[in-house]
Amino acid sequence: MIGILKGMATTMKHALDGNTFTVKYPEVAPEVSPRFRGVHKFSQERCIWCRQCEDVCPNDTIQIVMDEQRNGEEYNLHVGQCIYCRLCEEVCPVDAIILTQNFEFTADTKDEFAYNKEQLKNVPWYKGSDPLEARNPDRSAWVGEGAGEVDYQ
Repeated sequence: MIGILKGMATTMKHALDGNTFTVKYPEVAPEVSPRFRGVHKFSQERCIWCRQCEDVCPNDTIQIVMDEQRNGEEYNLHVGQCIYCRLCEEVCPVDAIILTQNFEFTADTKDEFAYNKEQLKNVPWYKGSDPLEARNPDRSAWVGEGAGEVDYQ
């Protein structure tokens, strides 16, 4: 009983101090942690089609279809079943796929969460922030430059 009263006292103390923790979304954009994992962005020009992201994905969210010459034809990602573990981003040697801070994506049906490479390329940045610039400084020491321009900006 004393534990319940202590918990209620703490709750009332924080409820009556005047500080608010909510924002009036969507009028005011909430602050997102720099380490937040949001919807993916994909660069076909940088991708070397090594299929490491497909192999490392724990729940088969990423599907890559290739032709006979090992050229990538399709890059599909089911955002609805992604657990945002960031393994696909970490294993990519050329930063062809990155997770943005964008959390604003909706759909009416489950099938609309299956994004192809063009839809992933056109995902907007959250507040204009580029996750490639916000990375740890030591990441550039082991990530290759890739072949091609960064076309997803």
